[in-house]
Amino acid sequence: MRKSLSLLAASLLTAVLIPGTAGALAHPVRDTPELTGNSLYGSGKLTSSACSGGALSTESSADAKRTLHALWQCMNTSWSRHFARAGLRFEPARLVVLTKPARFCDSDWEKGTHSSYCAETKTAVVLVDKKYYLRTREIYHVQFVAGLHSRHLQELTGIAAAFDALPSGGKSELSEQYRRYSLQQDCLAGAFLGSVWKTVGRGGEGWPALLDLMKANGDEVREGRYNGKGKNIAHWLDRGFKSGDPGSCNTWKASSARVA
Repeated sequence: MRKSLSLLAASLLTAVLIPGTAGALAHPVRDTPELTGNSLYGSGKLTSSACSGGALSTESSADAKRTLHALWQCMNTSWSRHFARAGLRFEPARLVVLTKPARFCDSDWEKGTHSSYCAETKTAVVLVDKKYYLRTREIYHVQFVAGLHSRHLQELTGIAAAFDALPSGGKSELSEQYRRYSLQQDCLAGAFLGSVWKTVGRGGEGWPALLDLMKANGDEVREGRYNGKGKNIAHWLDRGFKSGDPGSCNTWKASSARVA
């Protein structure tokens, strides 16, 4: 299994949810410009826009599907325009919304997983079920769906392939690489959300509430250390949100403490 795909499965297992770059580098990423100097970082700030579908809904499976597809289309449109202005190649990601587990990307559904991304087909899937999705706060879904689409951006820009090819000297270094990859998704999600928050966040609990939720749902309450501490997830999400610029999302040069 590709390293990036195994991470995605691990990072999307259910957590305990509620219904800078300075410093030492313990495991520096060297000789990998696709990660440390990717062209995405020089693409500039996202242009503010509106998402016609508004905020996500968990009122029913039908409402969840409708608003998920609307948000997904908004992300494809926003990032497509951004990539075009920067002279980067863009390919829209497809979204499949399921109401029960099913085979995806030629694999059986992994127990405990609620979404996934298939690099081969550029397709993401979200499971909208009564046990988890419809019982979880809408504000959390906004963040994780935007992060799922950010995984697609990493695929398009060569970041995913470079991450898969990174050598690691042991479990500690491998775990840190995973976290750099995952936290970059959080930051890119924040950059998008900052550009559309007036419509996507409308009627929601507010950005500070989302940051508090992220702080409470880091690796401290998960199995493994693949996503980052809650405070670091919130940091990168907020960093992207405030800057609106993918250039602020270079987690590959960040200190080890900032990606712990």
